[in-house]
Amino acid sequence: MDNATKTIEKKVETSSASKLINEKSTKYPESFINRIVCGNAVDVMKQIPDESVKLVVTSPPYNLKNSTGNGMKDGRGGKWANAALQKGYSHHEDAMPHDEYVKWQRNCLAEMVRVIPEDGAVFYNHKWRVQAGLLQNRHDIVDGFPVRQIIIWKRKGGINFNRGYFLPTYEVIYLIAKPKFKLVPKANAVGDIWEFAQDMKNDHPAPFPIGLIDQIISSTDAQIVLDPFMGSGTTAVSAIRHGRNYIGIDISPEYCEMAQKRIDQEKAQSRLSI
Repeated sequence: MDNATKTIEKKVETSSASKLINEKSTKYPESFINRIVCGNAVDVMKQIPDESVKLVVTSPPYNLKNSTGNGMKDGRGGKWANAALQKGYSHHEDAMPHDEYVKWQRNCLAEMVRVIPEDGAVFYNHKWRVQAGLLQNRHDIVDGFPVRQIIIWKRKGGINFNRGYFLPTYEVIYLIAKPKFKLVPKANAVGDIWEFAQDMKNDHPAPFPIGLIDQIISSTDAQIVLDPFMGSGTTAVSAIRHGRNYIGIDISPEYCEMAQKRIDQEKAQSRLSI
């Protein structure tokens, strides 16, 4: 990273960074570093220069409402009244035709891979499922990208209303890495099955547990972390705690405001603890 970029980052960090950025008024890096950009993930990432972000950590919408696997229903055939994703996300219905969803996610991944340098990586969290008797292991999304490893995130706890299935307790993180990517010393001693409890105190319908993001960020020396599906801001909060810079993108103004509120609270707490 050149000195000019470092200077801009410092100015952004010490300025009134609470202001949210609209994708139509963005300019890299001033409008991106330590900012939340409200807009379409692909369109916003196209404005980020090649090989300028060393680490991407994200979990996209899973397209759960386009499901024949009974994923949004209880075992009696009726919808679970408390399912947070029953109505989809704010500004995203989560019910695309599968082919369209795959095309969208491949476009997203193409941008993520473009913006990381030769020693960069993407940690792409998703969920396997069976639909109409066929396994969706997301191969159709990640095929052709440099997948280096699969990490299993085992969720603690959960409720299962359907007696036809064992309780689902895992999701999959694809480590998509360019040739020169390496973990920091001793991080490679951690296994490839991670157990973290879900975040049950978050108003977002599908939040990442911050411990999971901490595990990823602390395992790299990346100084800028991008999350193109920022949601409630967990990736940004983790980046701040580890002294890194972040770039957040989300299409929902509601979630952007939610994320910024958490970021402001984290920064205020950090100042109090000094």
